[in-house]
Amino acid sequence: MRPRRVSSRADLAEFIDLDPRLARARGEEDHYVPLFAADIRDWFAGRGWFDEPVELWLFDTDQGEAAARVMCHRSAALAAELDSAHASAPPLFFGAAEAVDAEALKELIAFLVERAEQVGASRIFGPVSPLPNVTGGLLTDGVDRPGFFDTAWNPAFFWPAFAEAGFDAWGPAHTWEVPVGSIPADRATTVTAAEWHRLGLRRRHVSRIGLRRFADRLLPTLNAAFSSLPYYTDISPAQLRSQMQGLSALMDPDLIIDITGAHDPDDAPPRCFALVIPDPVPILRRHGGHLGVRTVLDLLRHRRTLRDAVLIIQGTDPRHQGMGLLSLAIRELNSALVANGYRRLRVTFIAEDNPASAAVFARSGGSEMHRLVFVDRKLPPSSPEEHH
Repeated sequence: MRPRRVSSRADLAEFIDLDPRLARARGEEDHYVPLFAADIRDWFAGRGWFDEPVELWLFDTDQGEAAARVMCHRSAALAAELDSAHASAPPLFFGAAEAVDAEALKELIAFLVERAEQVGASRIFGPVSPLPNVTGGLLTDGVDRPGFFDTAWNPAFFWPAFAEAGFDAWGPAHTWEVPVGSIPADRATTVTAAEWHRLGLRRRHVSRIGLRRFADRLLPTLNAAFSSLPYYTDISPAQLRSQMQGLSALMDPDLIIDITGAHDPDDAPPRCFALVIPDPVPILRRHGGHLGVRTVLDLLRHRRTLRDAVLIIQGTDPRHQGMGLLSLAIRELNSALVANGYRRLRVTFIAEDNPASAAVFARSGGSEMHRLVFVDRKLPPSSPEEHH
């Protein structure tokens, strides 16, 4: 195959549409998770959240048809979190990887190694995307289960190909699934007014109109709760607003949990939160990740038919951890899932070194769904004259 860097609008459209085309070719169109086309356009146009440029690459067969794609980028912030800031050269990050089969993927991986050597990278790490924070990962197990919103999905041949090419697994994690009908009654009981009063707490209601205000007060707790993770880079107010843009049309207000002190100001950061939305992936698949007018209308039209929910992120202010706040949040969430007729709750990316978070969903009757890792390959140092 021949690599071809995306350099035109026609190339960009081909890059975006390759994902659903290959999923159909493999018979996996009901499993894959499309990236938002708007995000890919921003990467190409240099409007992403990183200062470093993003490269988009297609790989053509001898017949001139694209059979694979990948995105390459740099991130000083993520490199620092990975302890690569003092390496001889920064890492090459990659993401948006797609391939029609194992042979095409092997050629893509060989290109990544060659490209890393060309730019003098110290390691290759991914799959990650240039968004406000690390998003991505590669499934090693559970690929027979469909992916869902804000998580990764890939065919079964991906992990063996990277492992064969000398990549190590980094940061293993799992997604989780909780059948709502299996949640124990005591884990789905609404917190009573008397309990809130006794604990000196309250739950703030988050409306569609108030979603932006929720995002603004959420940010300090979000950054504080995740700052110790080895892959977390702080999110700015503008970045968070951008990532939550459009959720107001989709959200179910009952599924967003915001717990604060009974006497805290209305704009005080939450002590504990959970951001949960109905899973839009079935509709996004139909539109190949294009979030245009037709997709938005489709989402609005079918919003009430989306019976799976996705917990995108949850957290507790470190100053208030160990006080049972997360148990209260999960009770409120579970009771809303039951009351509103949801079928399943799916949970994104719980690291294997975070058993406390996993236990929360195990106690609700949940089980692991997918296993994910990032892949990492260190490269030998090269001399400056070798770079071109």
